[in-house]
Amino acid sequence: MTRALSVACQCGAFQAEIHDPHAASCNHAICYCKDCQAFAQHLGQGPHVLDFAGGTDLFQTQPSQVRIISGADKLAVLQLAPKGLYRWHTSCCNTALCNTMGTPKLSFVGFMTANITERDALPPVTIKYKPEHATAPVPKPHGSLLRFAGFTIRNLLKARITGSWKKNPFFGDDARSVVKPYVLSEAERDAAYRQVT
Repeated sequence: MTRALSVACQCGAFQAEIHDPHAASCNHAICYCKDCQAFAQHLGQGPHVLDFAGGTDLFQTQPSQVRIISGADKLAVLQLAPKGLYRWHTSCCNTALCNTMGTPKLSFVGFMTANITERDALPPVTIKYKPEHATAPVPKPHGSLLRFAGFTIRNLLKARITGSWKKNPFFGDDARSVVKPYVLSEAERDAAYRQVT
């Protein structure tokens, strides 16, 4: 695998790199949950992000491996509900970028691979999450959710022990997100979910 993966929004204003993507802290998944589908639909990014069955292809890594090259001022974040995931996108062209938790102490970031230039260099998909929410039949195998969860928890604990969770381009030294999250109104949330078939 390449030593770094390039990430860019659709207009090119936002550029980032994922370093050491072959490390044991990376994973590759496709999520078919209705929340991910609603996020893409709310931004008008369904055709760009979602596959034939409504899946979002995600490359999960540690934020400490991410370097923003340009366009940090274009970052925006929304939540589908007050306690939901932080769903990052760009303000320039509404590109859906990635997901994080609402605190850097739970250290992971899942990038939409639609914005990764070197997609052919990614490792194989290890899990297809929530295939029952897919808009079309999803070919098996779906992978082991238990193994995926164990992998994620191990890396969360490692980041806490080593302190690498503090190096996070999406959160400041005060552990707050670099931009304030926008929480969808009930009407906006309903409209987004209505687009999920």
